[in-house]
Amino acid sequence: MKKSVVILFVAMFVLTLVVCKGGGGKYGDVKSVMDKFISAQEKFAGALENAKSADDVVAALKAITETTKTLAPKMKEFETKYPEFKDQQNPPAELKPLMDRMMAVGTKMMGLMEKITQYASDPKVQEAQQKYQEAMGLMR
Repeated sequence: MKKSVVILFVAMFVLTLVVCKGGGGKYGDVKSVMDKFISAQEKFAGALENAKSADDVVAALKAITETTKTLAPKMKEFETKYPEFKDQQNPPAELKPLMDRMMAVGTKMMGLMEKITQYASDPKVQEAQQKYQEAMGLMR
């Protein structure tokens, strides 16, 4: 279970990197969506950090799932609209603040995955986790 959560987060992080290429006027739409996505991830990390029960984990998963469902179609659209996103090695300098935020939340999330694992046997957590995985699949 823990392995699947880590793999899911890594996949989400890679998708974020794919979408988060560009800046300035041409990529203003990307920056706006990515800011929302990263903010949601930061809130998710905070919610997990403060989780004291399975219900808290479920609430955190539900919130990030809803945000992901909303943003996934836009992120998917960017892959088509901006084929240059396939080059993930050299993000533009104007996106550095977003990339720094994403790296920070990614690092924090890796440490918080045990919070989900701690409650992984709870059927409500399993269901919420499944829905989150489905939402993440919309971005592929």
